[in-house]
Amino acid sequence: MNTKSTILALAALVFLLFGCAKQPSPQTDEPGFVTDESLDVSRLVGQAPLSLAGFVEYCASQQYSPLDSIYNRPPDDMAGNYFVRLSKNKEVVNLAEKVTTFVQEGNVLAAGFNSGVVRLFGGHGCAAVQAVSKPVNSVSWFPGSDFLAASSGENKVVEVFNINECSRVRIHDVNSTVDLFALSPRGSWLALVDKARRLWVGPAAGKLRKIDRFTYQPLSLTFSDEEGILMGVDTTGKMVMWSPLKLTRIYDQKIKGGPFKSVQAHGPRLNIVTEKGERFQWDVSQRVRSPFYEQEDGFFLRNGVLSYRSPRKVFSKKVSFSPASFAVDHSPSGKVYRIRDVDGTFRCYSSLSGEQLKETADFADWKKVRLGRDYTFSERGREFFLAVPIAQREFQRLYCRYIPSKGYYLWWKKVSRPDDYFKSRGMLPRREGIAADSPIEWESLERGKTDIRD
Repeated sequence: MNTKSTILALAALVFLLFGCAKQPSPQTDEPGFVTDESLDVSRLVGQAPLSLAGFVEYCASQQYSPLDSIYNRPPDDMAGNYFVRLSKNKEVVNLAEKVTTFVQEGNVLAAGFNSGVVRLFGGHGCAAVQAVSKPVNSVSWFPGSDFLAASSGENKVVEVFNINECSRVRIHDVNSTVDLFALSPRGSWLALVDKARRLWVGPAAGKLRKIDRFTYQPLSLTFSDEEGILMGVDTTGKMVMWSPLKLTRIYDQKIKGGPFKSVQAHGPRLNIVTEKGERFQWDVSQRVRSPFYEQEDGFFLRNGVLSYRSPRKVFSKKVSFSPASFAVDHSPSGKVYRIRDVDGTFRCYSSLSGEQLKETADFADWKKVRLGRDYTFSERGREFFLAVPIAQREFQRLYCRYIPSKGYYLWWKKVSRPDDYFKSRGMLPRREGIAADSPIEWESLERGKTDIRD
């Protein structure tokens, strides 16, 4: 094996060691929400940062009302005048406003704000640091690292903070505007590229040295997980690796497909977007293309709002201020019931099986069907149900109607006799058809798939 092949193999091995930390358990103490304008960093000195899981959980509790509230009966004058739709969607939690940048990996997150504050969630150390200017433009931080790097204002310097002491330990000024910078995962090294495309590398809390210069504009700068390799990629696709310890170039290669518009590192793989709009992923170790990696869930920043999209699908509520009403017609020739449903849509069901029909012809012998008090009707001794009573409070009864692909519709209705019961609290009834003898499945209101809070 020649020298270049040996170096590439070692580089590939180091980059394959990128990994994620385990998720923490949510904190039980309820955190106080601090806005960007009112945050006084000095108040947070000595305070441990809130866990990331706890932060997400708290914000979710402020934005999503408990689903159990559907069992709270309304005032008498409201009963029968509205219905609620419960449908499952991915939960999106808004975490903070006026955010300019953020980094998140494993169980830690650092968010930069318009005010020049960097807030930290998860990990150890302090809960926030203050940059020399505003806004914060970029942040670099990793789980377990004692150091955090940030640029702000006009990007004239890169500041390094010791998050254990909540103090600034170094301001790196290279007499030029900083275009890119990266802190190594354990905080040992800092690398930055200035406007003149010069590469500066050195100890995060020490002096930087100019070790190279990019011929073309760099798009990505990142360290390996074990900190032994620094890698940069420019607009032409040229990928270069350096040793931060020896401050020397150790390997370079050309990734075909350029010129590139953006390059983002995900461990040993690079997400690449070309200027023509082509998107692919490049495996550094195997030197092969693969499909572009897109994260559907997780943290994202849009219009200054930092949010979290959970893989969980949770029930969301939508209230319609109109009575829940139905109309049923029957066609004896077609053996079909036509129902104007609670959502105003017409649906057809077989009068033989009670199952919903995908398609049906129009018939000339439609006849109106009279509904009973509990939204029931019958034909030749066979009963059909449009809704299921699931609870009652005194003179009000709670009904539930399930419509496939739409969700659950619930409403309270006044009744003549008082009662007090739950058929199955915290559960919703699902019946695919309308026949009274068709089985009912009960679905829990609780959350399903796990996420960062679990």
